[in-house]
Amino acid sequence: MSEKIGVFICECGPNIRDAIDINEIESFARSLKDVIFVRTFGLLCSDKGKEIIKEDIKKSNLTRVVFAGCSPKEHEITFRKVLKETGLNPFLLQVANIREQCAWVVKDRKSATQKAKAIINGAVRRVIFQEPLEIKEIECQPDVLVVGAGITGISAALTLAQKNRKVYLLEKLPSIGGRAALYEEIFPGLECASCMLAPKLDEVLHNDHIEVSTLSEVQEVRGYFGNFLVKVKKRPRFVDVRTCIGCGACFEVCPVKVKNEYNEGLDERRAIYIPYAGALPNVAAIDRDNCLHFLGKGCDACQKACPFGSINFDESDEIREIKVGATILATGFDIFDPRKALRYGYGKVENVYTALEFERMLNSTGPTGGKILLRNGHPPRRIALVHCVGSRSEKYKDYCSEICCMYLLKFARMAKKKLPDVSISEFYSDFCLPGKESQRFCDQMRKERGMRFIHIKKPVSIKIQRKKGNIVIHYTDINGKTRYATSDMVVLAPAITGVNGAEDIARIFDISQDKDGFFIEEHRNLAPVSTVTRGVYVAGCAQGPKDIQDSVAQGQAAAGIILSQLVPGENLMIETVTATVREGLCSGCKICVSLCPYKAITYDEEKKEYSVNEILCRGCGICASTCPAGVIKARHFTDKEILAEMEGLLE
Repeated sequence: MSEKIGVFICECGPNIRDAIDINEIESFARSLKDVIFVRTFGLLCSDKGKEIIKEDIKKSNLTRVVFAGCSPKEHEITFRKVLKETGLNPFLLQVANIREQCAWVVKDRKSATQKAKAIINGAVRRVIFQEPLEIKEIECQPDVLVVGAGITGISAALTLAQKNRKVYLLEKLPSIGGRAALYEEIFPGLECASCMLAPKLDEVLHNDHIEVSTLSEVQEVRGYFGNFLVKVKKRPRFVDVRTCIGCGACFEVCPVKVKNEYNEGLDERRAIYIPYAGALPNVAAIDRDNCLHFLGKGCDACQKACPFGSINFDESDEIREIKVGATILATGFDIFDPRKALRYGYGKVENVYTALEFERMLNSTGPTGGKILLRNGHPPRRIALVHCVGSRSEKYKDYCSEICCMYLLKFARMAKKKLPDVSISEFYSDFCLPGKESQRFCDQMRKERGMRFIHIKKPVSIKIQRKKGNIVIHYTDINGKTRYATSDMVVLAPAITGVNGAEDIARIFDISQDKDGFFIEEHRNLAPVSTVTRGVYVAGCAQGPKDIQDSVAQGQAAAGIILSQLVPGENLMIETVTATVREGLCSGCKICVSLCPYKAITYDEEKKEYSVNEILCRGCGICASTCPAGVIKARHFTDKEILAEMEGLLE
């Protein structure tokens, strides 16, 4: 039985009408085989235009439709809905793009008309072979997992926490808040960091829709978007979170002292500890790697000292499985180790600090109570701030870390408040000042008394040594001249890198990392928080260097995408245009498996051949185009359809 094809030509106002002879292409369309109806209209995407299409489809009993007008990226979904409302399968539609690919790019009217004919002819030829596809839905789990309870993860969790939805917020450390919780002030307005963050932390801990789990990490993930099964390992705290009030009685009697990682090793903590003053939850934790009890020394001093009986040495690892529909990875960042670049003297020259160490020194809850002190306990008279340590260098990290210039300016302002007479030198090769307030902040600091900005040739045009009790900084200035300066203290701004251990997370969630340890987004411009694994999103510094404002925005953006797709009580629509393997013909060469970016092709033990998981498949067509036997079929883009369209274009 022959098809009944209708061709609808849109004038798109003057866009198509003024560039193409509409009457000529309408007459041409009427002459094509199987075309029984042709209509031209000023604006088919308008409400009136859509109603006209519906009426014409029903009156003429059309079996297939060609829409000649704008790009399918603009209105293909619009006209698929129109077909569906008439009872016609929405995939029996083909869009002939005679606007972007013809009217807008071909200046000669006659040539444009001829090209439009070819495009319409190809669409008519192709639509004959298009198959009615079934739109499928699956049940989905609206709950969400957020990995990382820093400012990004917290923002995402609070956005997601709504009625009929549970958010699991995992943090591998004993407390939440991430790096931002360790800062004293936030640039450029120099707001109090704890004043800004503490209400958010408290809100997360007391939200009925958010389950916070510290000392927890993901071990395994199975399933797909809408239906993930996640295995989580929770390490023991050895302290009852329900009864501990953080009184500190246990710290006082603990005989063990170790370097305090929360203060960047600038002081010591006990084997039982609360990470820092103001940490939430305000509950102690035992470091079993250093606790004498777990080292076989029989110590139970903390247990005896606790007035609430909160210490329990018998706790063990807890493994649980949770069901979620999607995951946001907000695992934060680490910094480049300056020891790898000997020129900066870190670890060799006394009083050379990293930015994170100086950040803790500035903090009133830090190792020096907020005082800027040298190793000898005296305040410095001269401080050097060195930009781009390991950044923008082919030898180390070739990218800009984006926030270093601003936080070094913040350090200068804070240092000036604490030590008004201190002399500060900033060694920079370029300034990166994104944001509407950053330049103003920089200009203010340039006017500060005692501030000196030294423009060096390259980020690596500097060498730090110690001579005769002074720190000597040798550098090449912007004019290529070799100079030197002396200082009492040096603060380095190391490159921001992906968090340590991110490779394990990438493996578990089946996503990719770049060479610097950051998770790779699906598309840097169009899908900056999505990954190739549908349902797994990345946000904050886990995806790349960024400030708190952008990290919060990304966390909320990822949450927004999930909210729009995983709706409690509603099914999840899966991709219709997918690939399929023709039964009994697969040779098992595995080429498609290695090339599929979505890991949608698996071995079917029952059929003894490879098959496509339609839930994971995104219809990219890579497998179909590379299959040497041609047994993989890309639905809606079959060989017959593509060849028929090409023949129509060339005829």
